[in-house]
Amino acid sequence: MNKLTGEHRNSITMKTFLFATCALASTAVMALAYTPIPLEQGALAPDFKLVNVDDKTLSLADIRGEKATAIIFTTNHCPDAIAAVDRMKELVAKFKPQGVGFVAINSNSPKGLRLNELRFTIYSDSFEDMKLVSKESKLNLPYLYDGETQEVAKAYGAVATPHIFIFDADLKLKYNGRIDDGRRSLGPTEKNEARDALTAMLAGEEPAVIKTRPIGCTTKWLEKAGAVAASDERWNKQPVIVETINAEAVAKLVANEAGSTFRLLNIWSTSCGPCVAEFPDLASIYKQYSMQNLEFIPISLDPPKDIAKVTEFLKEQHVGTADRVKALLKKDGRTTNNYLFDGDTEDLAKALDPEWNGAMPHTLLIDEKGKVLFRHTGQIEPLALKKAIVAEVWRKNEE
Repeated sequence: MNKLTGEHRNSITMKTFLFATCALASTAVMALAYTPIPLEQGALAPDFKLVNVDDKTLSLADIRGEKATAIIFTTNHCPDAIAAVDRMKELVAKFKPQGVGFVAINSNSPKGLRLNELRFTIYSDSFEDMKLVSKESKLNLPYLYDGETQEVAKAYGAVATPHIFIFDADLKLKYNGRIDDGRRSLGPTEKNEARDALTAMLAGEEPAVIKTRPIGCTTKWLEKAGAVAASDERWNKQPVIVETINAEAVAKLVANEAGSTFRLLNIWSTSCGPCVAEFPDLASIYKQYSMQNLEFIPISLDPPKDIAKVTEFLKEQHVGTADRVKALLKKDGRTTNNYLFDGDTEDLAKALDPEWNGAMPHTLLIDEKGKVLFRHTGQIEPLALKKAIVAEVWRKNEE
């Protein structure tokens, strides 16, 4: 047997290390690339025990219908799921009295969800926000949380939100896929395969269509947490530049000639307690709705000599220029959205908002035509501002 030289041993050791490293990397990629596989036609419904928004634990037996059972994987944040809420409620109202059991399940992990993916809603996918959604939407079916383990979503193979699985009286799968062809429209639909499947089953017939593609947002798997953290890190590293601005330039910002979908202007100061207290909420809202082309434009009333202090504060708040609005800055001939006002505050008020009484903070949300959608003097209520943004988002969606 040939003896191995030290060089050969080192070579083999290095190859072994590289092989192991590649294997681990492949495993990580596979985890991130998890792809659910829906149940096959005729498969039995997997059992589950999950907590409902009323804090009671429900099992499959608790929601099972005498003649059929519909299990709908949905969520708080996805626009397709939000648009389907009323049509989902219509299904329940029509078929529950006929012996069909219904349940909605949210399997999204908040850890696998980027903040800017919540740009169509005021809510997150947390269990506490599920309670708010259920109450506000007046849901007429249980709404269960599977986001901790996601075992139920994986057992059923839920692909997107919403994704409905319909089982017969023996809990055998008869239809799975989309509810209807509504997608992000809030109105009535042309096709409703879930309704048609239930109608056929209650008549003792097989559904004409047994499978469709559940168009919507992917399930936010816990395995995506690393990618979410990396995205957050990139956001936090965006450079923050603060420049002085005069009243004439502020008037141009309000006119919004670049056509930003939203401009959120905030008059503040580092010496203003309510300003500092509300700033994390404003920074979070900026991040959440940045993909709706929302520009956050804070205008400090600190003395010009304190520009370094203002810059340091804004860096800590991570309000650099988002990638999506850089093109808008270029169109406007600007290099930043962070400013320190240098001039007469009377001129500022006339340029920004004649209704402003001079107190700080003062917040103004305008649309692409300069129309005021929200104004508030004093510390904002984040939910009120989010509602103003989301109302406009959905108004435009329905145009």
